[in-house]
Amino acid sequence: MNLPDGPRAAARAGQDISPGRKVCIVTETRRLVPPCGALGRLQAIRCFLFDMDGTINLGQKLIPGMEGFFDKLTAAGRRFYLVTNNSSQDHAHYVRKMNRMGVPVREQDVLISTDAMVHYLNGIRPGARLFVLGTPALKGLLRQAGFRLTTTLEEGADVVVVGFDQTLTYETLTIACRLIDRGVPYVATHPDVRCPIEGGEFIPDTGAFLACIRTATGKEPQVITGKPYGYMVETVQERTGFAKNEIAMVGDRLTTDIAFGTDNGILSVLVLTGEATLADVGQSCVKPDIILPHANDLLNYL
Repeated sequence: MNLPDGPRAAARAGQDISPGRKVCIVTETRRLVPPCGALGRLQAIRCFLFDMDGTINLGQKLIPGMEGFFDKLTAAGRRFYLVTNNSSQDHAHYVRKMNRMGVPVREQDVLISTDAMVHYLNGIRPGARLFVLGTPALKGLLRQAGFRLTTTLEEGADVVVVGFDQTLTYETLTIACRLIDRGVPYVATHPDVRCPIEGGEFIPDTGAFLACIRTATGKEPQVITGKPYGYMVETVQERTGFAKNEIAMVGDRLTTDIAFGTDNGILSVLVLTGEATLADVGQSCVKPDIILPHANDLLNYL
């Protein structure tokens, strides 16, 4: 990959921030004409997948510089999805949250790990009976997709679904484990162990529930559909018809957002407005294809 060196360069191509993978790091927002290498691949991207917190917003506030970004992206002929692993909420929740910050998104622009779960379950057993550890929002989306939800051990189930259940009780956890012990397969919406909340604290997430179920039953989930696994990419491809080389993931976390891209054959773009730093990239085995200071910088390369 060849990019200009010297004081006018806006990127460092093939930067070895640790052994094993070369990364294109953009250190300024000046446009490269023409963009080369990984940056050049951005011109072929027709659909961008965006993480939210740390990429678009920080908590309840839009990251400065993101004003009008999605209007410009759409005007450039690109599609986008806001992607989240959090299966405790529905699409309308994220639309309201983004709209309050001035981001003009619709429900069809939001992709939740629940959508990937529906995609997976429809592929193996449409209309299956599900015992669900999940919030009313998760259960509602599964019902809308045509699945029948059971609530007792006596009813049984074809599949146990484990989501980010903020209404979890010992009774429902017990039923799930007994069904799994009886041979019912179980699946999970996402692997996150902890969910960040206001004030820098965390609460147990789906991955913590999975650890409990593994310990109690000795069995692993059949699949996990959220990031960094590939079911969300498959869902996007099914909805859009785009090939993997036309899809990119943009986010601020290496182990979920960037691993989601690199593990599933789509372009990965790390932005430095959230969790990960350049130092983190240097120490991690997960390497993005491109590092940008800010998501808004994408517009310079389309």
